[in-house]
Amino acid sequence: MTIPEFTFTPAAPFIDEVLTPNAAASHLGTARRNIAKLLDAGYLQDLSMSSLEPIRRADFVSAGKQIPLVQTAPAEAAVEDPNWRKWWGDAPALSDEDWLNAQCGDWTGAGPERIVKVGYLLVGLGGVITGVTKVIKAVPSGDSRKARFELELLGRLTSDLRSFQKSFQESSSDEDLLFAQSLVGKRYEPRAGGSVMWL
Repeated sequence: MTIPEFTFTPAAPFIDEVLTPNAAASHLGTARRNIAKLLDAGYLQDLSMSSLEPIRRADFVSAGKQIPLVQTAPAEAAVEDPNWRKWWGDAPALSDEDWLNAQCGDWTGAGPERIVKVGYLLVGLGGVITGVTKVIKAVPSGDSRKARFELELLGRLTSDLRSFQKSFQESSSDEDLLFAQSLVGKRYEPRAGGSVMWL
């Protein structure tokens, strides 16, 4: 048999278009404020299609309101008590130590006894789970309406979402490690009403 002559039609080129904040929010099916948080924290470098693609492709996670997730903000230098921690909030550029200290509290709407009983506290920003911690214990806070915890880092995002670099603690048990690996980088539906929501 003689091999036929083929005609190849090139695929349409991928145009790495930069979207407006409103268009990016629409593309991802989220609110514009979530896009702004991810940009401000450094999880998004820009609003190009290639930067947004990892979020668009990430699975949504829910657990029947059984797992606590602290909805935080882009990292800022701590001014209320710099002896306790240098930063509050979330950013991939923070060291693991600074990132973990930033997640320890003071959280509203927390219910510390329930969180300690679950044993985990997820960290989310703009609808993306950026880290997973293990709760060691609740510790006293300066305000009875807020909760503070001693935490152990299990895993977190350490880069923008396009690079998608993650860090996991080798000292964690296999169960904790698998738990963290299954959640870091996934999406959740943000909710209003307090720092802590139940996923």
